[in-house]
Amino acid sequence: MLSWDDLRFFLAVARHGSSAAAARVLKVTQPTVGRRIDAFEKRLGAKLFQRTPSGHVLTPTGAGILAHVERMEQGALAAERAAAGRDMGLRGSLRVTASEWLVVRVLGPMIVPFAARYPGISVELAAGARWLSLPRREADIAFRPAAFEHNEVFQREVARVAFGLYASDGYLAAHGMPDFAARCEGHVLVTMNDEQPAVLDLAWLQTVAASARVAVRTNGREAQAVLGAAGLGMVCLPRHVGDATPGLRLLDPPSPPPERKLWLGVHRDTRTVPRVKAFIEHAVEAFARLRPALCPGARPARAT
Repeated sequence: MLSWDDLRFFLAVARHGSSAAAARVLKVTQPTVGRRIDAFEKRLGAKLFQRTPSGHVLTPTGAGILAHVERMEQGALAAERAAAGRDMGLRGSLRVTASEWLVVRVLGPMIVPFAARYPGISVELAAGARWLSLPRREADIAFRPAAFEHNEVFQREVARVAFGLYASDGYLAAHGMPDFAARCEGHVLVTMNDEQPAVLDLAWLQTVAASARVAVRTNGREAQAVLGAAGLGMVCLPRHVGDATPGLRLLDPPSPPPERKLWLGVHRDTRTVPRVKAFIEHAVEAFARLRPALCPGARPARAT
């Protein structure tokens, strides 16, 4: 009989394309992944991956069993979700994922009163550019600037996030105020890279600052804020980040950067688990209080 542990290693390599990437997801060493895959192939008597300089590619045999293994995974995860909520009450662990700036500026401070109120719940905050999967139980609760696409995910909008264009006084002294009629010719930008999902300001910058030179691209807003405050270039940031970063001045482009809706997602099987429900209620209330800081100038939400 196949071991579920072996199948986890097979799925991680198949999904992420290399033993190094799989090791990061599984939180083991790269040699461990290699040994487990080699042993699994020997037990099956078949090659599942073709090793190439760029990573692992599924062989026809590997591709043939992938769908079967994914169905087994869904059954195993459903059992885990059912067990996770049984008789634990307001105890246990929660893994919450969001982008770096949201973890640093919003969720981190938000956790302090939650932890004091629920000392039996241990919260892991997973900050990163990669969107962790709720169906695969890579996280229990996720915050994203785009709606979730999986039917098994319950979601709700918890906030709107306004953005602004910023520069430091030192940068403006060296380069002058940007001429938006000239599409910021002669100016410098620090932007997000285009590998991240839902980065709407990249297209917006092409309309207001197409002639500016991009000096640095990052995969996080916190790095942008630091580089902008240091005077490297103009940066497009969430108002909650830019307004609170010393040394940055809000500029006045002819059109504002697009707002984002912020969505909270949780697997439907676990949304009524007490510790999950407690965190969701706490987060919704905290985001409501933060509305003026996250989206300055927005109309107050109607009472329901």
